[in-house]
Formats: sequence, structure tokens, C-alpha cells
Amino acid sequence: MTRRKLDYIFRHQITKWVVIGALAGASLVLLWPSATLIETNMFIPIDIGKIPSGLTLGGPPEKGLDVRVRGPESVIETLPDLKLHYPLDLSGTNVGMSSIPIEPGRIPLPRKISIIRITPANLTVNLEHVMEKKVPVTVSVSGKPVAGFFVADAVAKPSFVTLRGPENVLGPIENTNTKPIDVSGLSEPFKKEIALDLAEGLDIAAPLGIILAEILIEEQIVIKIFRDIPVEGQDTPYLYTITPPSIDIEVKGPVNILEKLYSDNGIKVYVDLKALEPGVYEKHAAMTLPVKTALVGVNPEIFTVKISSQIPKNNDNK
Repeated sequence: MTRRKLDYIFRHQITKWVVIGALAGASLVLLWPSATLIETNMFIPIDIGKIPSGLTLGGPPEKGLDVRVRGPESVIETLPDLKLHYPLDLSGTNVGMSSIPIEPGRIPLPRKISIIRITPANLTVNLEHVMEKKVPVTVSVSGKPVAGFFVADAVAKPSFVTLRGPENVLGPIENTNTKPIDVSGLSEPFKKEIALDLAEGLDIAAPLGIILAEILIEEQIVIKIFRDIPVEGQDTPYLYTITPPSIDIEVKGPVNILEKLYSDNGIKVYVDLKALEPGVYEKHAAMTLPVKTALVGVNPEIFTVKISSQIPKNNDNK
């Protein structure tokens, strides 16, 4: 075989392998990215802006978009760090309900990420005229104080606020409540800074600042009748009889004190016989009541006391 022919065969083989290598490299370039592409869903919050002057949202819109995307895994992994938002421009929107199509180009995704689907494809918004309204503030209370106590009053300061919001939301409102204040287990008055429990879309126009709630907790005052309490004589060496022998009394005071007084038989009623000689007398009864209580009425009011001339043994009266 001649040298010229050997050179030809050699060059032909080299050319063939170069072509094969080039094709293989091109195939890797084309196939490799597609082999690493993945899909995922991501939630993109909506930023609402450029609302026309004098208008406001009449109800809560969608919070965000559910977007399905495709791209290289390495880029997909970086999406949460981008903190993406969808800017919703309402500058050209009129009063009432409007359906606004989502524009994928407004989502600033990296170049290698493509959008497959956006849900919802359109956003429905309701624009209403803004109004202001002055309404009273009601303090909302939850729970129960200690047994025997009750919430006597709950006052907000300021007692009125001016609210601002969409006409369809604010129009029907006649008063506004605070967030509930728990009074469980309490027995003393207190003050607390508290927020208003406002419907979405409403805010306080005036006065600016905190709402102060004053909660007045008091003891429950009741009137209780104690019946058939024995009436005794006091400070006499003589035998005596008291007619009638018992009394009914009506007492006003805190429920806890009166309940304990009743269960302990704590009321003692007596007629003062000090320095009285034997004979018959018309006397009022006396008694000692606990602090915070007051006598409302008695029956009977007058007792007949008969003192004998006989002195009992050991000065024991009956």
C-alpha cells in the first residue's frame, strides 16, 4: 500500500471521529438541560396599589396567586429567597366589580424559569366610595369574675371613634366593639389598652392613639332574710322570759359575707337587761352585724320581757 493511500485513510478516520465527537457533544448540550428541569408550585402574594382617589376596596381580594413554574432545579431552589410579589395596578378601575386579568410579565421571575399555569387567571375586585362615620365604642368582656363579684361597668376612652372604610361595609355599622377582655377570676377594677375588633377594610380615622378600657368589678350586693333567730337577754342576774322568743331580720350586704353568715349561724340577737329590776318591759333587740352589711328590717320590732325576782343558781338565766 502506498504512502499516499495510507495518509488518505488516516485523514478519513480522524475526520469521522471528529464528526462523531461533535455530534455527541451537541447531543449532550441539548439533552442535559432537559434532564434537570423540574416543576413546582409557588404562592406569590398580591400587592394592591394605585387605587383611584376617593375609592377603596369593598371586600377582601385574593391574597395571592398559585403559580406553577418550570426550570433548572438549581434555579428553582432560589425562588423562595426572592420574596416575589405580584403588583396589581387599580389606577384605571371604576366603582363596582371588575375582573382584572393576570399579566405573567409582571412576575419578576429569573430568566431560566417559565410559567406553566397561574391560578386564578383573573382577579375580581370591588371598589367602593370611601366614607367616614362616628360610632360609639363598646367594651367586650369575656369570662366571669370571682364568685360573688360581677362586672358593674365597662367604659372605653375615648367613647366614640371615627371609622373610615368602604361604604358597603361601614354604612350598616352603628357601633364598634373592642377585642374581648378576659375577666376570669378577677375581683378588682382595672384598666387595659385594647384594640378595636374592626371588620377587614376599616380603620380608625380619629382620634388617633390607643383605646383604654376601664373595667369596674364590684361585689354582688344582695338582701337576705334570716328567720327564727333566738333572742336572748343580756346582763341580768334574774330569770327572764322574752316574747316572742325569736326574730326575723333582713340584711343587705355582699353575697359572700351573707352566705358565710348564714352557714355559720353568725348573727346573735339580744335584749339588754342591764340594771333592770324585776318587772315587765317593752324592749328593742340589738345585734352586731359584719362590716359591709346593713340592717334592712326586723320582725318583730318590740319584745316583751318579763323579769322574775328569782335569781337562778349560778346566775344561769333561761
